[in-house]
Amino acid sequence: SGMHSVAKTLQAAECKIGLESRLLNVQETPSDKWDEYAECDIYVTHTHFPNELKKRLTKPYKTVFVSHGTIEYIVHSAVTESGRGYGHGDSLQLWMHWMRTSDAVVTFWSRHQAIMQSMADKNTKIHLAPLGLELDFWRAGKSKGKFAGNPSVMTAENSHFMKWAYDIFICWPWVYKEIPHACLHATYVPQDQHRIWFPIVDRNSTAYGAHISSVTWPHDELRHILNSIDFYWNGVRYGDANRMGMEANLCGAKVISYRGSPHSHYWIQEGDQRDMAQSFIQILKGEVEPRIPDPIPSDIEMAESFKTIYESVV
Repeated sequence: SGMHSVAKTLQAAECKIGLESRLLNVQETPSDKWDEYAECDIYVTHTHFPNELKKRLTKPYKTVFVSHGTIEYIVHSAVTESGRGYGHGDSLQLWMHWMRTSDAVVTFWSRHQAIMQSMADKNTKIHLAPLGLELDFWRAGKSKGKFAGNPSVMTAENSHFMKWAYDIFICWPWVYKEIPHACLHATYVPQDQHRIWFPIVDRNSTAYGAHISSVTWPHDELRHILNSIDFYWNGVRYGDANRMGMEANLCGAKVISYRGSPHSHYWIQEGDQRDMAQSFIQILKGEVEPRIPDPIPSDIEMAESFKTIYESVV
C-alpha cells in the first residue's frame, strides 16, 4: 500500500542521514520477534501501536503519529462501518485518539494540516512534512515499449471514492469520440469491484477504447511502466497529491489531476463530467499549455524534516 511505501521510504532515508531507524510491520512480523523494537527512543505510528509491544518498552513511550488518511475518507469509512453491527471499526475515533495522545502529529498535506489544526487542542501543533520520494530510483525507469494509444492515458489508483476511476470512466466515451486513436489503461481495478465497473464501461463503450484490469506491478517494474505512457490520470480529489502522481511525474509521464494538485502538469476542474471531458480533449490534443509542476521533495528532505520533529519530542 502507499502508506507502507511511505513508511519504508522514510525509514530507509532516516538511516541514510545517520539515524538508527527500524521498520516493523506488526501484521507480518510475529510478536515473538518484537523485542528488538522495544528499546527505541521514539515510535512513529502510521496506523496502530499494539498494546503487547507497549508492555515491552524499555524506555518512556514517545510516539509521533503520521496521519496518512484523507480526512474525507476517514469520515466516509466511519459512516460506512457504523452500520455493520457490534464491534465495528471507527476510523474517525482512531484518528482523533492519535491526535490527542501522540507526542507529535504529522501530515504531508497543507490542506489536511489546516483542518487538523482546527480540531486540535490549542497547545497542539500539527507538523507539516514534505512527502519525499527516492528521486534517482524513479527517474531511472526505461520504457520497454510504448503502451497502446496516441495518446496513451493510464490510471492506477487505489480504488476508493477519493481517487477511483469513476470520473474518467464517465468521461472517456466523449473523449474517445473526439480522439479515436487514444487508449485508456485503467489498472489496479480490484476484482471484487468488477461487478460495478464493467457494466458501466461496457454500457457506455469506455471499454471499447480502453484496457481495464486488476493487474499491478512492484515498484521496480512500475517505474518502467510509467515511462511507457503519454499521460497519467491522477484523479485524487480536492487537489491532494499522492505518491502515484508524483512517481508518474518523475518517470516522465504528463500528469493530469484535479485543480490544486501541486505536482501535476495539467489541472481539470472537478464537477460536471461533460466539462471534464472537454478539458481532457483539449489537453490530449495539445491545445493546453502545461503548467510547471512544483518540485517533488526527496526522501532525504522528508527524513530531515522528521529528524527535527523527533528532536523536539525528545
